[in-house]
Amino acid sequence: MQSYTYSTTPFLSVPLLLKRAAVVFSALVLLFVASACEDTPPSAYVPVPYVEAYLFVDAPIEGVTVLMSQSLGAPYNHASAVVRDAQITVAADGIDYPLVFRETSDGGAYAFPDTSVKVKPGTTYTLTVRLKDGAVCTGETVTPQRIGWTRFPYSTLQYPSDTTKLPSPDSLRIAWSAGSNAEFLIRVRCLDTLAYGALLQPPTGEENSRTNNLDDFETPETPTFYGTARWGYLQATSAPTVWNVFKWHGRNEVAIIAPDKHFLNWFKLTRFSGAPQYNEEFSNIRGGTGVFGSAASATREVFLFKRQK
Repeated sequence: MQSYTYSTTPFLSVPLLLKRAAVVFSALVLLFVASACEDTPPSAYVPVPYVEAYLFVDAPIEGVTVLMSQSLGAPYNHASAVVRDAQITVAADGIDYPLVFRETSDGGAYAFPDTSVKVKPGTTYTLTVRLKDGAVCTGETVTPQRIGWTRFPYSTLQYPSDTTKLPSPDSLRIAWSAGSNAEFLIRVRCLDTLAYGALLQPPTGEENSRTNNLDDFETPETPTFYGTARWGYLQATSAPTVWNVFKWHGRNEVAIIAPDKHFLNWFKLTRFSGAPQYNEEFSNIRGGTGVFGSAASATREVFLFKRQK
């Protein structure tokens, strides 16, 4: 079976990125001390604003996350890193869209309350984040053109009984339009890790389960083992349905994502090596660090039946 590059590291791993940024900062401090040991080293850690935001064409303006980096001298606490009182505005075509904070189970994010306002393709959007201490972070993205399916994923898929003994080619190919992109991301995520039998005909009480597909960066001990999504990178407008990208049976969503350059660079930075790495060169946030990107997408829900016995 053909395959493409994919990864299971958290997307995007904000705590690990912030910790690695702090490590880089600490290493620079030690180097400075070693070269000028007669000077008194700084003792207070100065937090850095971290912004992560992605706009999706034809979707509401939402999911804007703002955090503050934390010192390595204390355990990382995501709840205390989240900034809940910033003044944030997204602007396009001369119109400002003030965002409001929404608390969620994973800390919360900012969104524009009117969900009827959708992100437009081929449009320049600017982000302005004003923190309570007077600091200002800004970013800019140009949204890609729309993409769409030219060959849909099948609505139902039967997981093979043995993926090591498959005829060639065995895969069900999917295809999509390029829009304004030459590089794409693919995301396969489970929409319900519990229900399985209830969706069968006739219904049963059978629970959903993992497919137990692993890659080089994932073991049952890693935090992502019971995650719901797996991401991949493509330089084509078609791909086979690769069985090992599915983490769970049952309801799944297959999404092709056409990212802008900022989204794509951040994805490569945090995903390709198997471990997130901080590199300020790929940040397009002025006054802080992070990413403000955008993308167009094509999505399709499929149902993956468990392997035949």
